[in-house]
Amino acid sequence: MKTASIPVLIAAFASLAGLVPAGAEDSKGFRFPGGEVENGREAFIALNCIQCHTVAKTELPDPKTPRRIELNLGGQLRFATNYEKLVVAMTNPRHVVAEQYRAILTRAEAAGGIDPVMPDLTRDMSARQLMDLAAFLDSAYKAALPDYGK
Repeated sequence: MKTASIPVLIAAFASLAGLVPAGAEDSKGFRFPGGEVENGREAFIALNCIQCHTVAKTELPDPKTPRRIELNLGGQLRFATNYEKLVVAMTNPRHVVAEQYRAILTRAEAAGGIDPVMPDLTRDMSARQLMDLAAFLDSAYKAALPDYGK
């Protein structure tokens, strides 16, 4: 049972002082406290992110049904160039569709009638899943892209 909505949690976390200690990596903005990488990987699978996404340098199971589109996260820097933008992309996907994806999505829509943008999963995920998912993707981007977070 969820006790608070994801947007409320994001606003609360962002407004708290001291979420990122001075001098810490990515200290230009907020960072969720905690977050477990392996639990984030499991959330990525459980929330069916694997239906449309792969993650660079990360082994994930194949989706249960064939993909109509495959978008690789962490293969190159697009919108999510740091932790804060990554969280925005996860919580407000319609706001951040990169131009590189627009052409791919338009072709996929024409071929299979898919929704043009990632669905809003904040209705279905817990705050813990969001924090873990952010930790997982942040870790994957750091491992695959040396310029991520700079």
